[in-house]
Amino acid sequence: MTPLRQRMLDDMRLRNLSPETQSNYVHYIAGYAKHFDCSPHHLGMEAIREYQLYLIDERKLSAQSVNGFNAAARFLYITTLELPWSTSYFPHMHVPGRLPVVLSPTEVAIFSTVLPSSN
Repeated sequence: MTPLRQRMLDDMRLRNLSPETQSNYVHYIAGYAKHFDCSPHHLGMEAIREYQLYLIDERKLSAQSVNGFNAAARFLYITTLELPWSTSYFPHMHVPGRLPVVLSPTEVAIFSTVLPSSN
């Protein structure tokens, strides 16, 4: 394990991040490092932007996944590496809202005849 990964894991434990969040952050940063075949410590804002576009355009990842990478990169660079970067360097993608499924009057009538009344 690299010293940078260990430090990031330690920082996440100090902040009591859930094991799932820790695993996700490590996953995203490992993919980022592998993409550039370089330690994230040696990469800058332009590399982050390029990788975000790669995730969107080539990998076709969802907005939630790209936002997951953004959160991991923000944590790495601002918290672990203590760089004086603004959080605005990590743009949050808009996640479209989901509309609820609405039953038609016919479907409601079917359910009311199938389900016993609570009276």
